[in-house]
Amino acid sequence: MTRVGVVFGGRSAEHRVSVVSARTVAAALAEAGHEVVPLGIDRDGRWRDA
Repeated sequence: MTRVGVVFGGRSAEHRVSVVSARTVAAALAEAGHEVVPLGIDRDGRWRDA
C-alpha cells in the first residue's frame, strides 16, 4: 500500500471547489488501495491534518 498525501483548500476563491475535488480524488485513491493522508489548508492559510 502506498501512502499518498492529498493537499486541498487554501486562500483562493476556489477553496470550496478544492475541498470537493480532494474528496473525489481521495475516494478514488482509497478505492485503488492507497492510504490517503488528507492535508488541508484553511481560508487563513493554516495547514490542517484533516
